[in-house]
Amino acid sequence: MLEFEHLIGWLIPLSAFVGALALSYVMRMVTYRQMVRWAKRTATQLDDIVVASVQLPSLLWIVIVSLLIGVQFVPLSAEFARLLDKTLLVLLISSFTLVAARLTGAVIQRFGAQWMSKSAMPIAGLTQTLAQTLVIALGLLFILSALGVDITPLLTALGIGGLAVALALQDTLTNLFAGLHILIARQIHLGQRIKLDSGEEGYVTDIGWRNSTLRTPSNHLVIIPNAKLSQSIVTNYNMPNPPVNIVIPVGVSYDCDPEHVEQVLQSEAKSIMTAVPGFVKDFEPIVRFQAFGDFSLNFLLIVQVEHFDAQFGVWGELHKRLFKRLRQEGIEIPFPVRTVYLKGDPPKASSP
Repeated sequence: MLEFEHLIGWLIPLSAFVGALALSYVMRMVTYRQMVRWAKRTATQLDDIVVASVQLPSLLWIVIVSLLIGVQFVPLSAEFARLLDKTLLVLLISSFTLVAARLTGAVIQRFGAQWMSKSAMPIAGLTQTLAQTLVIALGLLFILSALGVDITPLLTALGIGGLAVALALQDTLTNLFAGLHILIARQIHLGQRIKLDSGEEGYVTDIGWRNSTLRTPSNHLVIIPNAKLSQSIVTNYNMPNPPVNIVIPVGVSYDCDPEHVEQVLQSEAKSIMTAVPGFVKDFEPIVRFQAFGDFSLNFLLIVQVEHFDAQFGVWGELHKRLFKRLRQEGIEIPFPVRTVYLKGDPPKASSP
């Protein structure tokens, strides 16, 4: 009889917990679906991020609520009640910390490109990681405070232990601070094309806490430690301004009039820049008579494209049109010519 009463005593709170859990799960599922539909109908993306961030922690919330309902039917000792309260409080703070960390990372990732020109630190993987780490650290401090733990001795111990950790993770910390230096200096941004003095070239796809990633023109990834990147001589093709000058050497025969050649190149370059997309339309083409070559008069034609990648689309069309125009004007493009004398053979007399 006592065993039956003892079983009934546990069956009631267990049934209350299971019933509350099932009901809460159904309510959570219906509510979450409605939230997803509502978020899809709105123009802003912030509500989509919020809905996605609470998807997993909401499961923990219904467990906490179900436990609170179930324990109402169990006579608990004061000590066990305090332990249960602290446990549920830790779970609640942990769930909100998880929501805040996921929300922070998603917001930075989604809206980072819009803030890049305004923020003091360009948005990259390292920025996202640091922000989420800060949120988690604050959550841990709240948990320790809720448990009544004095964090002053803990911070002292961490300070002493941090010296040993810093020595053990010296290479990792070097790359971490090098990544922070790269971001704060604002000389390299995501999406820009750079070239290192060691020969690596590509588009910056990420600046992480340890490595930076370049996507090469052949669509391969190059992983570079941040310390190596910060110590390299870097050519940034997007700074100080995106437009890029294209310098085209042109060699013509010595029989040509240099002033006529300059006029033809200037005129055709203007025509090409107006007709072909990718050129900076208001840029005035520059033609310079550079030197007297071995077999030609050497000129330089300078035009400007909107950005680094635009030159690959206009390069062929530019050369084809220049070649046709020079032919139409009767301007000869000479072949390299060399006169070779072999030792021991007398030079041939030129015919009258």
